[in-house]
Amino acid sequence: MEVLNENLKREFAVAASVLRKRLEQRPDRKSLRDLIEKSGLGRFKKSRRMTNRELESLFAKGGIVGVDGSTNSTAGPFPYIITVQQSLAKSTAIREEIYYTRVLCPLFMQEDMDEAEYLELTKSSLASLEAMAALEAVEKLKPAVILLDGSLVRLKIEAKNLWEDLKEAAINKGILLAGVVEGISTKVVSATLKESLPEAVREACDWELLFGTLDIGEGLEVVPTSFKEGFRTVFMRTSIDPKPIGIDLLEEQYEHLEQVESLIFTLTPQDGRGIPLWLDLVDKKVKISDALLEGLLKAYLGEDFSEFLTPKRAKRSP
Repeated sequence: MEVLNENLKREFAVAASVLRKRLEQRPDRKSLRDLIEKSGLGRFKKSRRMTNRELESLFAKGGIVGVDGSTNSTAGPFPYIITVQQSLAKSTAIREEIYYTRVLCPLFMQEDMDEAEYLELTKSSLASLEAMAALEAVEKLKPAVILLDGSLVRLKIEAKNLWEDLKEAAINKGILLAGVVEGISTKVVSATLKESLPEAVREACDWELLFGTLDIGEGLEVVPTSFKEGFRTVFMRTSIDPKPIGIDLLEEQYEHLEQVESLIFTLTPQDGRGIPLWLDLVDKKVKISDALLEGLLKAYLGEDFSEFLTPKRAKRSP
């Protein structure tokens, strides 16, 4: 191990003690479950794994489509940046794949923008690509269920020009639309239980409080409130990983929530990280790697100009 100076070790020890204190103040499993049930925040319920016959029936009705997107940018200084994005809709029943791609660069934007504005543009651009892939999947692949990587609320906010079309098409064609959230950032549990929680965790995210609180296959269905209005949300533990995922479903499709939970539980390997296997496969296929981006730069920009975009920190000796 590298030699650390004493000041660095002292400061790190202070930071670690703050983290430990916060973790130690999390309510224990039983206490938290009791608080949630008494507060009326939601109800705990167990899901089951679907039978082969049920999965075959779902396959016969069009199968499952997974939708995910990927974005990656060159490492050059702003505005010498090229951002490559793509989305993919992939079906379990039909071989055809639906891709949407986009390349962005601040230097060919119609309007001048700073780095923060460009970052916001890339976020909304990726959401729109995912919405476009999902919308074409509804029309062309006609699945029984579409699983989107991430919250449906994100699409509603960041791809609002396409969201209503996607929502209407899914409802009209009887296609279930569900968002699977890996990185939960909401704080509905701590907001509801605030006065009953230790001060250190009164602003904790939902994943932090629910970590290890749910059994495998168990979910916490949140009652409909202003939280994610127009959607139903479940926090669920789908594998041995104690960190829960989130599931979003349209309010109009609430009667199918139990089926969606069972499907996601069934598609998730028990010893995995809690994400349905099909979404993981789509993620791997759509991902734009650093190596791919570097190859594109050298092929289309040339070695000289590619060198121009390489920051000095990338040339440091290991």
